[in-house]
Amino acid sequence: MTITKTVAKAGRNYKVTQNGPGDASIKYQVVLAAPLSETELPMEFTGVPKIGSEHPTQKGLFATEIAVSQPDGAAKSTLDITVTYTRANITETPGDPGADPPTVDTIEAVTEWGWDDGTGDKELVSTEETPPKGVTNSAGDPFDSAPTVTVPTPTFTKVIRSSERKAYAEYLCTVNSAAITIGAMVCPAHTLLCTVAERKLIGEWRLPYEYTVRLRYRSNVVSDRETGAATEVGWDAAVVDAGMREIDATTHEVKLIQTMSKETGQLANVTSPELLDGHGHAVTRNSQTGDAQATILVFPSYKRKSFPTWFYDEPPTPAAPNS
Repeated sequence: MTITKTVAKAGRNYKVTQNGPGDASIKYQVVLAAPLSETELPMEFTGVPKIGSEHPTQKGLFATEIAVSQPDGAAKSTLDITVTYTRANITETPGDPGADPPTVDTIEAVTEWGWDDGTGDKELVSTEETPPKGVTNSAGDPFDSAPTVTVPTPTFTKVIRSSERKAYAEYLCTVNSAAITIGAMVCPAHTLLCTVAERKLIGEWRLPYEYTVRLRYRSNVVSDRETGAATEVGWDAAVVDAGMREIDATTHEVKLIQTMSKETGQLANVTSPELLDGHGHAVTRNSQTGDAQATILVFPSYKRKSFPTWFYDEPPTPAAPNS
């Protein structure tokens, strides 16, 4: 029996011919108006089953492999496709003897999963004390540029082969919007930067897509000047709030900061940045020591996204062999 029908997909006309119904496999022939591009898979054409679909006439058989070849001497727009079916293990439980077989929508294989050591530099704007304190010189003034320190920045990598097209590119150069756990490591919000998110089309038609994801971890804890609370900001930019101008508390106009000159005893415009309180006002220093607490301003450095679980979830542990 031969079944022929013409359908349209993405503005392209093609014809699918089924020679079958077959037993453990069914053969198809796809004839396109133009040759197939490498990003357009025959298994995604209407009329050709997808991985995981059930055999059209034999219950319990599911498509597990799709082989594509080109007939000898045929045009490049002609493809022979063989869909191979295997029987799924179906367990019927008491009280539900007619349970439907499971639906297999996606087949996946994780080929790499784990952390690699790494280090990186970060600007030191807050100490490791509890609570953290803003870093200034001994006179309480901000540095022209914050000192840098070397910190661990381990990188997580996951490589997965899949029968499914997944969204991936939109996550490149974004950070996690919420805390996630990778293995035994809890990663607070904004501490994971997606540095690699790519997809390759490989030659295996059962698992045609290979995805690589890399997430780089960075911890950076700063303090709130008013509450003293420690906050994990991760990849967000943190800088000491300082400047030579402030917002007038009465007029709300921006003006040059003035301090008492030791030489003249008169108010004079400052000649170097002064600490600000996070609201645009100069910080009042301790009259005895001259100390002042720095305020840390935090700015999002990267767009925040909710990472899909397939980015980082751990592959299942293989079952122990039956004894």
